[in-house]
Amino acid sequence: EFVEATPLFDEAAVAAMVAKVASEISRAYAGLEGELVLVGLLDGVFIFLADLCRQLTIPHRVELVSVKSYGSGTESSGQVEVKTELPRGVAGAHLLLVDEICDSGRTLLALRDHFRAAASVKSCVLLDKVSQRAVDIQPDFVGAVCPNEFVVGYGMDWGGKLRSLPAIAVLKRELY
Repeated sequence: EFVEATPLFDEAAVAAMVAKVASEISRAYAGLEGELVLVGLLDGVFIFLADLCRQLTIPHRVELVSVKSYGSGTESSGQVEVKTELPRGVAGAHLLLVDEICDSGRTLLALRDHFRAAASVKSCVLLDKVSQRAVDIQPDFVGAVCPNEFVVGYGMDWGGKLRSLPAIAVLKRELY
């Protein structure tokens, strides 16, 4: 039971979203010439990324980058800072940026530009908060559209809290 949030997507719905996206990615990259690298955007992506990569049916490697745009608030700061680099570089690799949610789109856009030396850069998000888009970018693979609410669970947090909920819930507005 959620105390600080109301359920939005239960565990079964989340699992179905992950399976759908994994299937779409596996089809899209089948027969790829070159290396596919899943680039997970820390911190929130770790649960989604772990579930996603285990369901892919194509060769790939996984790397993690630390990117900050939230701080402790409930809205993006608008400033994107890449805090770590990929240890093996990106030249010639096909990158799939993996994030748990896309709202303003600034992070995905900044990383797409940051990794422009790659052979290709696409993106995958579990949730797409289209109503909050501030820049011209559309994730290539999307689990579901998210309402304009602050969501927690399945890796997404509120000031470091509620990240480990097994489902996705809407944070109660009276808390922020």
